[in-house]
Amino acid sequence: MYGSGNLDELNDESTLDAVVRLIGNPAKGALYLSDVRSRAAMALERYGRYLAGVLREQSITVPPAVNLQTDGSGKVMVVGEHPEKHLLERLFASTPKLVKGFKELEVLHEIIRSQEEAMLFQQLLQRNPAAAAKRRATECAPPVFNLGITSGGPLAFFSQVPH
Repeated sequence: MYGSGNLDELNDESTLDAVVRLIGNPAKGALYLSDVRSRAAMALERYGRYLAGVLREQSITVPPAVNLQTDGSGKVMVVGEHPEKHLLERLFASTPKLVKGFKELEVLHEIIRSQEEAMLFQQLLQRNPAAAAKRRATECAPPVFNLGITSGGPLAFFSQVPH
């Protein structure tokens, strides 16, 4: 499948149950990408409020902004430098609810990203099969989900893993 290998994580039953809880059960009716986008936006806003409260309780200030990713083992880590980097990482390591919310956002945004990429690839394939084949042959590792915490609120985005 064109897109991310991150969706391989959706194979276990508990993760699939969580996705159904997040976006609804597609077997009960049509599920549109716009529905997933809407749920992702609401989840991001809700998680951002929760995380801002936790950071206030810990006297962690933003700015400077915080960029969060998961490492290969699923641990949430701070990317780059932040004065409270070690405190933030310990906070995530000791607070399962923070990690669960982060992972839910990651799954929702990964579904959106991979579906958008698949649709773009299908369009390219129809317009220019040779270019589509070349693109598939030169694919890099899938992008990594990031959660930016800024003074203006949370921001979900993807970045490429450096080679």
